[in-house]
Amino acid sequence: MAFTFKNETRGYRILTEEGVKAIHEATMKLMGEYGVRIFGSEAKEIYEKAGCSVDWQTNMVRFPRELVEWAIEVTPGRFTMCGRDPKDDFVLGDGQVSFTSFGTGLQMYELETGEIRDTNKKDLEDFARFCDAIPEINAFTTAVAAQDVPGPLKDFHEAEAIFKSTTKHAILDAENGHNARVIIEMGEAIAGGKEALRERPFFTLCMCPNSPLEIHDGASQVIIETAKAGLPISILSMGLAGGTTPATLSGTCVVTNAEILAGIVLTQLVHEGNPVIYGSSTTVMDMRRATSPVGAPEHGMFGAMVAQLGEYYDIVTKVGGT
Repeated sequence: MAFTFKNETRGYRILTEEGVKAIHEATMKLMGEYGVRIFGSEAKEIYEKAGCSVDWQTNMVRFPRELVEWAIEVTPGRFTMCGRDPKDDFVLGDGQVSFTSFGTGLQMYELETGEIRDTNKKDLEDFARFCDAIPEINAFTTAVAAQDVPGPLKDFHEAEAIFKSTTKHAILDAENGHNARVIIEMGEAIAGGKEALRERPFFTLCMCPNSPLEIHDGASQVIIETAKAGLPISILSMGLAGGTTPATLSGTCVVTNAEILAGIVLTQLVHEGNPVIYGSSTTVMDMRRATSPVGAPEHGMFGAMVAQLGEYYDIVTKVGGT
């Protein structure tokens, strides 16, 4: 006997269709009336030229609704995450779930000695090789920090460690525009030139807004440099409900949505149609310990909400695991 289910919904969903629209409407109101604090002169100039209201004293930028919705519309809903080897290519936005490593750990447990120690560059290389050998992992995100190298050079050492240890798509960090530009130049050298890298970008640069409602100078520079190069960018908000964002899930979702959309607007103003990953690793604050428990149930709930928003906007999403 065959059974037919009407209005079948697959997957774990927190929001109703009306709830998704309510989050969007509240976000438009927040961005239009209150705004997002944006640091970096070049970024503010770009926003102002596009019709945003910019207060240069407070760094608050208020966004016209039509500009935000234009940026959502022109952001691709599907694109290929290229590996250095085409066998590692995979598509985002085709309805399938892809997997990457979590990042960025600062300590690790030594199996041989039982010691808990700070991570180093060799650890990062080892993790990259480990993930390279696992077919179920589609891309490699900087898993641990190279803390044994000079701080100002850390981004470059981490990029080098990953580039030489895996051919899978890499999701990398950059502290500022200069570092982003150098990493892009490293990628161009590996790919065989600017156009070759733009044709098959084998890495994504990630930036994180500062909750609540702030994009710092380094982050805005990373967006600009990455978009100029035509490379994918992951805009990953890490709000902390009850700490840096409202205590309610819906309130936090509105705040982090505004942060991410502000970054998407800047990306598309620099390079219309640039690939963007709408990212979130948002969780709740442990009020007793003042920590961010990644394994909390709310972390998974936020991930489901973000996936629904990405579906609504037709923008690919990335969420932290639990």
